[in-house]
Amino acid sequence: MSYSGHMQNSVSDTGIVGRLHHLLRDVRRQSGKSFSGIGIIVTGLPERLPMFPLRANAIIPETGSTAAFLATISDENNEFHDGFHVLSPDLEITSISMYFSPPIIRETEIEPERRVGGRYMAALFGSALPGVIATGIASHGSGVAVFESGREVSSET
Repeated sequence: MSYSGHMQNSVSDTGIVGRLHHLLRDVRRQSGKSFSGIGIIVTGLPERLPMFPLRANAIIPETGSTAAFLATISDENNEFHDGFHVLSPDLEITSISMYFSPPIIRETEIEPERRVGGRYMAALFGSALPGVIATGIASHGSGVAVFESGREVSSET
């Protein structure tokens, strides 16, 4: 399963940040009213990350659209909606529904007026871990955000 979405705004399509941003935008657009939000980790070294599976019976389809599959499981009624989903550097799904617990980066500063939650903070902190290429989140209310090296590098509401 791979992602081949099209680019629609000023985010560059050449790098992982642009490709992940557009994937998250596509997942958000394809999701229904009961979209629970989504968290993504892009890594080639998932075995080195502080993760634990939330569901033992996760089956990842070998064909089809990555965005469509992620939109389907991101429904609050789907048993796999919770946690972070792991993608390879080619944006192919390698794991779904993973509890992700990166260490806190105490020096992090968040704009006081910005309302963020646990998924945002886990993605922000997790993007600084060795082996993580990028992380990203999407929700109906907060939009899309992509992180690299412990900082938000792309967002839209």
